[in-house]
Amino acid sequence: GYKVSTTGFSVGTEFEQYENFYFSPTVAVALEDLETDSTASAQLKKQEGSYSDLYFNYGLNYDLRNSTYNPSSGNKSSFFQELPVVSDNQEISNTFLFSQYKKLTESSAMIGKASFYLKAVNSLGNSDVRVSKRASVPYNRLRGFEKGKIGPVDGNDYIGGNYVSALNLTTNLPQFFSTFENVDFSYFIDVANVWGVDYNSSLDDSSGVRSSTGVGMNLLTPVGPLSFSLAAPITKQSSDKTESFRFNLGTTF
Repeated sequence: GYKVSTTGFSVGTEFEQYENFYFSPTVAVALEDLETDSTASAQLKKQEGSYSDLYFNYGLNYDLRNSTYNPSSGNKSSFFQELPVVSDNQEISNTFLFSQYKKLTESSAMIGKASFYLKAVNSLGNSDVRVSKRASVPYNRLRGFEKGKIGPVDGNDYIGGNYVSALNLTTNLPQFFSTFENVDFSYFIDVANVWGVDYNSSLDDSSGVRSSTGVGMNLLTPVGPLSFSLAAPITKQSSDKTESFRFNLGTTF
């Protein structure tokens, strides 16, 4: 029911302010056109138009992992905030991530990872959060479901939410496939939810915990790591759209 076209650029950097503590400021400029068609709801049609945004974004990262590549212990905490300097809607976005790594057994190379993700997007003024700025579950944090096809639905459109949470539990499986080189296998459990519709609270009845489980494979190739996963939903809502197979260029552990 709607289409978003965005043109812009961002300039940023990252540096280690203190030991293991990193600061990453960014300035982002964007021009956006939001178009709707006859299938869009009346609420979405009200948001149709052109927008200009100037944001100051920053990230804080506290990294206590024993290695940035294939860590086996330690944790990493991250906080990201998007602050509107000049914006037609004045949305503010806050994101928090925490990941803990632990060796599960002393006799093998099984590494467990528990990761928590939380995001909130709210308006600083009286306006509603623009549909293009609303939050959705990151693609790699809820396998077994189609990208962006869960959460509040306005007509036929999945519109995301004001809030997102996700919990991911993963472990590699080295002892079962140790004969394969450049191949890593893993087992995962994903749990997530997206909720909150500021412009129409009656659309928030699809809120509920989504969860899935499955196995993944990461294959190291000359073009980069290839990631495959087979997943099956455990809990879902009637409006959700599921998928069993996924392929990505890049790892997910």
